[in-house]
Amino acid sequence: MGPSMKHTARAVDPCAGIQAATREHQRRHGCGAYTYQDGTLPGVIAAAAGAHRVVEVGTALGYTACSLASATSRTTVDTIEFGPDHVRLAREQISSVGLAHRIAVHHGDGDDILASLPAGEFDVAFFDGFTPATATIAGLRTRLRVGGVLLAANLTLGPAAEVLDGLNDHDCGSPTPSARQPSVSRERRSPRNEPDRPRAWPSGTVC
Repeated sequence: MGPSMKHTARAVDPCAGIQAATREHQRRHGCGAYTYQDGTLPGVIAAAAGAHRVVEVGTALGYTACSLASATSRTTVDTIEFGPDHVRLAREQISSVGLAHRIAVHHGDGDDILASLPAGEFDVAFFDGFTPATATIAGLRTRLRVGGVLLAANLTLGPAAEVLDGLNDHDCGSPTPSARQPSVSRERRSPRNEPDRPRAWPSGTVC
């Protein structure tokens, strides 16, 4: 076997430039615009779910939003960012890869923006902020359709116990131990004699 066959070739990440720009921006400013470390993994999961509509909390410069939008040729993403400078930069980066028509960058508080989005209509919900809080995860779960997929990063950074307890529930998967890897939580159908609906999330105090 020749040298070129010793390693499996990796697919080119079309949004790698945004990831690099995010890292450089964070290095210069020391802000909270940390890029997702696992590359295109959220997009791969969204593609496996056949996601046509995705909601994300924590845009930074738009890297994961672009990855998620690449799940299918029709996937749209609503992504939420609190920092006005990051909103501006994200829109610029998203436009640079030709995805502005499929990604809406919302500026504001994550919980407030989530409450303005339709419930039960998203295929994938992704939390990529600092530390997931109960109210925010609840808002994401409410946006999911029955059978939707919830992804939550940064579970080792100290979220409220009820967040971990909920994600560890046998009906919605278990948390991934890595600080930057997502926990995959799939909303399941209700028992046969109950109407189909996403599981309710307990209310709690924002961390």
